[in-house]
Amino acid sequence: MKWGKVSGLLLAGMLTFGSMSYAESGTPSSAAASSAALAAWQEVSVQTFSLLDAFERGQGVTTDGTAWIFNSTLGLLRTALDGQTVLVRNAAAIPLAIALKGGDHIGDVSYYDGKIYAPIEDGKNYQHPYIAIYDAKTLKYTGKSYELPLSLHPGGVPWVAVDAARGQVYTAAWSNATVLNVFSLSDMHLIKTVPLTQSVDRIQGAEMYNGLLYASSDNDTQTVYSIDPDTGAVATAFDRNLPSGTEAQGIAVLPTADGAILHILDVGTSRVTINFRGYAQ
Repeated sequence: MKWGKVSGLLLAGMLTFGSMSYAESGTPSSAAASSAALAAWQEVSVQTFSLLDAFERGQGVTTDGTAWIFNSTLGLLRTALDGQTVLVRNAAAIPLAIALKGGDHIGDVSYYDGKIYAPIEDGKNYQHPYIAIYDAKTLKYTGKSYELPLSLHPGGVPWVAVDAARGQVYTAAWSNATVLNVFSLSDMHLIKTVPLTQSVDRIQGAEMYNGLLYASSDNDTQTVYSIDPDTGAVATAFDRNLPSGTEAQGIAVLPTADGAILHILDVGTSRVTINFRGYAQ
């Protein structure tokens, strides 16, 4: 969640010197879900961005299947699937009405039906958690946003994940979350909270794959968890075990030619680079 201060300093320095549920598959059986979660994952690709390129991709990522949509703390960026070719940019994406309430940090985004769902939080106050909706092609704000229950987001809203198959949207507390918050995709009203079988800490992004929610954690081993949204069952899908000083960020789902399915961002140890890693199962 919290690369905002570092990325702000990075941007200031650069000015001085010159992030889907694309795999919207149906809900599998419990046995199939467990099998998918336990299969081994391995890193098969990595792409590294520096300076301004890193800043613009520093928080989250999602995809509509034809492009990547990255986000910084402040803006949205649509690129070709090479990750590099910029198609559209909205460098100041936070709506004025939310900014006036202190909103200054976009977390890991999610895609559904031509729209980007962007979580926005207000710095260190964490009094006004929002989900704002953007057009995925133009990256323009649609004028629609939803203020989330403060009691469920005491440390902000670092990520959002759309579950198209179930018609639901998920969030959770950033620090030691014990429940999964479940909202209606149609109007974002709170449906329920699902108790988790174990707490999950420092989740920076999450997306749906084969009926399970895959969540990228910034814990000591950069664990990727799988979570069953129906039962709350939590399992460790794999540990990324990145170098010390790395900060895990957002996650996207897209089968690519190199075999990767999960694509996860991390801030490099130099703090001026972003790595975009692909993982195959």
